Amino acid sequence: MRPLRAADREVLADIWRLRLALALVVFVIVYGTIGYVVIEKWTFFEAFYMTVITISTVGFTEIRPLNDNGRIFTITLIFAGVGSLFYTLGAAFELLLSDQFSHWRERRKMQEAIAKMQNHYIVCGYGRIGRQVVEDLREAALPYVVIDSKPERCQILQERGVPFVDGDATLEETLLEAGLEHAKAIVGALNDDASNVMMTVTARGLNPALFIVARAVLPESERKLMRAGADEVISPYKVGARRMSLSMLRPAVNNFINAVLYDSELQAEFTETTIEADSPIVGQTLEEAGLAHGRDVLPIAMLHNGKLVFTPPAHTVLHAGDTLIIVVPTDITRTRK
Repeated sequence: MRPLRAADREVLADIWRLRLALALVVFVIVYGTIGYVVIEKWTFFEAFYMTVITISTVGFTEIRPLNDNGRIFTITLIFAGVGSLFYTLGAAFELLLSDQFSHWRERRKMQEAIAKMQNHYIVCGYGRIGRQVVEDLREAALPYVVIDSKPERCQILQERGVPFVDGDATLEETLLEAGLEHAKAIVGALNDDASNVMMTVTARGLNPALFIVARAVLPESERKLMRAGADEVISPYKVGARRMSLSMLRPAVNNFINAVLYDSELQAEFTETTIEADSPIVGQTLEEAGLAHGRDVLPIAMLHNGKLVFTPPAHTVLHAGDTLIIVVPTDITRTRK
């Protein structure tokens, strides 16, 4: 179990003090009620009513004249009751109006929301790469959770209302708190390769079916990450260098890729879909399934048995597990969303 942060410990301590104060008030009410019943021989309701108006200092007169023993008892009840009541009210207002309690409630709500997530994405690290991944997931309206341990980043995440876990992404308890057992994929965008390797090993051990994408800075780290269990290893520097080369050597191709990936005004969207075993188009050709050229949905490539086939012909037979890379008009995708 993860240790509580200092702010949470302070809030829980304040809540515990408030509970003790409330228990003291209840004790005083019981003490006063029983005292009036025994000393003044009043009914239980009369004794309870007298106790309440006494400790609340509302100024009502006694429901019946008191004898000397009753007056002495009332004095003790006033000192005990008024003091405990005002202490309790002060503790309650101090707790409810504190920023720490407000933040604690927000974190509790966030933890409950994360615990209910299914097939979500986990982003480890909210640096430059992690922020872009989060932005892409947000634009795609996909559920996600961020893991980061830096206070300044956690503050930004909280202010933006982003679901996050404050902790070390290489630890089992942190990953489990982020819902790793029910997640669909995880992105390792931590600052160093060693942390990404450790995160990958831990995540793969907790969820063997998880799709893991990890960032690699050094070339030799790519092999380590693959051996650790990553499904995909990305080197931002290598990818950036290739894009720069592409912009010089094949600028038209580079402009096409930029339009596909980043142009929000493009009238088509590139996406992928995997054919499930129970799909009605299993065994059909692209033509029979309505996916041939000239249709709204245009396949530009297909992944079959690990082999990528570009521009599959209309007579290509579809099988369970095939992945189609398709072009879809944006008005269709927006309608579906």
